[in-house]
Amino acid sequence: MAHFKADFGADTLKEMQRVHRDADQIFGAMTRAGAECVAANTKKNCPVPGLESHVKISRTYKTPSDGGIATKVYFSGYMPFKGGRKKFVRRGRAGGQKYETTEGVPAAFVAQATEYGTTERVTDQGEDRGVIQKRPFFRKSFKKHEIEQAMLDAQTKESGGIL
Repeated sequence: MAHFKADFGADTLKEMQRVHRDADQIFGAMTRAGAECVAANTKKNCPVPGLESHVKISRTYKTPSDGGIATKVYFSGYMPFKGGRKKFVRRGRAGGQKYETTEGVPAAFVAQATEYGTTERVTDQGEDRGVIQKRPFFRKSFKKHEIEQAMLDAQTKESGGIL
């Protein structure tokens, strides 16, 4: 039967214990660095004027279901109305309940319509609003090499060069 025995110095053992103790902080910094990279690319690639100011980064949190650590990039707020409109109205899926607001058009709605496009849009009064062609910009912001590099840099910085 094979046996393995390893002897570490006290300094190495303390460093390993510190990394183990601060693992959540290190991983949180890594996910935040990746999210900041995605947010910067999203702002740069955004085809709708003014939408880039609505790109936000969430706080870093631990997911309760699996204990993972995450940081999200999302769109928040409202874009001002254009053309004298006073109210934004949207129905839920399958003709569900109406959602109305007078604050403007939700930035998340504009981002989704730009990213994925729309089919024919008709108002309740029968007015044709046309079709929005898809212009993917959010999916193109996830550049794997850039995100991995930012996360590795954050890992090295937060771990003190150990990892």
